[in-house]
Amino acid sequence: MQQVKYYIILSLLLGAFFSCTRDFLEKPPSVDITEDTIFSKIRNAETFLYDVYGNSVPSGLPTGWSVSSSGGIVAGVLAAACDEGDIADSWPGTNRFNEGQWNANDNPEDDFNTHYKAIRKANIFMERIDGVPDASAEYKTQLKAEARFLRALQYFELVKRYGGVPIVDKRLLNSDNLKLPRNKLEECINFIIADCDAAVTGLPAAQEGFLRGRISKGAVLSLKSRVLLYAASPLFNSATSYVPTTDATATLVGYHNYDASRWQKAADAAKAVLDWAPTGSCRLITEFGADKNYEYVWSQPDNAEIILANKSNGWWGIYSDYFNFTMPVNMYGGWYGISVPMNFVKLYEKKTGGAQTWPESGDNANAMYASLDPRFAQSIGYNGASWNSEIGAVQMYIKTDGKPALHGGDRGGGQWLHKFLPRSVTWSSYGATINWPVFRLAEFYLNYAEALNEAQGPVTEVYTAINTVRARSGMPALSGKTKEEMRTAIRNERAVELAFEEHRYWDVRRWKIAGDEGVMNGKMYGLRLKPIAGSSEFHFDQVVFEQRVWNDKMYLYPFPNVEIYKQYMIQNPGW
Repeated sequence: MQQVKYYIILSLLLGAFFSCTRDFLEKPPSVDITEDTIFSKIRNAETFLYDVYGNSVPSGLPTGWSVSSSGGIVAGVLAAACDEGDIADSWPGTNRFNEGQWNANDNPEDDFNTHYKAIRKANIFMERIDGVPDASAEYKTQLKAEARFLRALQYFELVKRYGGVPIVDKRLLNSDNLKLPRNKLEECINFIIADCDAAVTGLPAAQEGFLRGRISKGAVLSLKSRVLLYAASPLFNSATSYVPTTDATATLVGYHNYDASRWQKAADAAKAVLDWAPTGSCRLITEFGADKNYEYVWSQPDNAEIILANKSNGWWGIYSDYFNFTMPVNMYGGWYGISVPMNFVKLYEKKTGGAQTWPESGDNANAMYASLDPRFAQSIGYNGASWNSEIGAVQMYIKTDGKPALHGGDRGGGQWLHKFLPRSVTWSSYGATINWPVFRLAEFYLNYAEALNEAQGPVTEVYTAINTVRARSGMPALSGKTKEEMRTAIRNERAVELAFEEHRYWDVRRWKIAGDEGVMNGKMYGLRLKPIAGSSEFHFDQVVFEQRVWNDKMYLYPFPNVEIYKQYMIQNPGW
């Protein structure tokens, strides 16, 4: 009990010491005894590092009411800010993105300063950990590697949002120049990769048991793969910027040239994750059958496919806010839920392979749903599908009196997001654990397929990688495709396999297709369902429920104006 009290007191001290000022580069106020006390014992230093974890490892689960406190976008999930989802209420942050109502003074998805708070803490830890007396050199090397990874992860979170950012690789003092300009995009990518290469040698192949959630070699290799994939993608790997800009600014938002070898580097990095997997006891889940494998991956914490998950959220923080924000109306007190537009549903192929054709109207909604890729039913609650043992079949149709059935109040119509709400969760049993997957193995099969296809075309290894992911969900193997056809197939496979895990929102940006009709721009379609008298089938009509707004300047976020007004950083083009 005394030890618990000690950690609580120490955590409070850490919170007081590292409360940050508004300037993301400003040195925190000095508290004479705190830092030396923290780094006088390994237990104290470990607690400090856990605080860095808490500030650094992302989570897409909404557990707060503001951009600085929520794991995801304010009062929702990032899926609802792209074609994966929709929130009917107007006040959550996702709708401000969909309506184009956000700017350099008001970004509901990201608090720029919080990244540098985490980076500063990581820098301090790496500078001080060697001086802690009661720990072995080997263990201190491991802890430093963990902190280095967390710093690299935060820089990637910055780069994918803003492009080139100021690189701060040490603790800044009052005597230092605190007005640091932005580094070039290439310099930032190289810095992140260098941190990954330095960190990987000091870490175990995998973390086991209660240490799951700590950084392993697999996590570092995974970050390197994702960073190099983004770096090779059209948003950055291009001779022209996403919007017109000056040559000086162009190198801040991209490489300002195209280099095909970047795709090969990304392929090699993804292959390194696949080669690591057996040593880390990591594999795709395949043993439960095509109709259960995929759901097991997202509903069972610490399963063999997870490389790194955010394990910091307790059940109450998740179920008090996540349930309110994502449970459908009239279900366990849900406020609005996340409906899934037809724009995204159409990405699910038929079980037999090939695109499903959805006419404007039809009398066979149940049959259309039943024909889709098994991952659809394992991710999305649709009319007539069982939600759990208490709710039973969800009802999302329009009754004969013209009013919506019990769960039919969504704008997207016909489909609700079910992923991350395990079927084991009921009103009487809601203590299940949800861990946000930061990295899982299926991503890296698809990273490998995408990068290798771009580097070499659809060679045998490309087919092997994508078909391995498809096979575990019972989907037929792909064959006989051109490079362009394979590119389309891989992008579609990523959308389905990685659905609602905060990939799609960033993928459509790095591919520069966010502005395409029906992606993050233009008409969003829902499905209106009506029962057919004397039949178990339902009539459906596709209807437009929203016209979304996109401007190409949105491919990268604007820096907060409060930083730009200090006149040492260049704003991203268009803002």
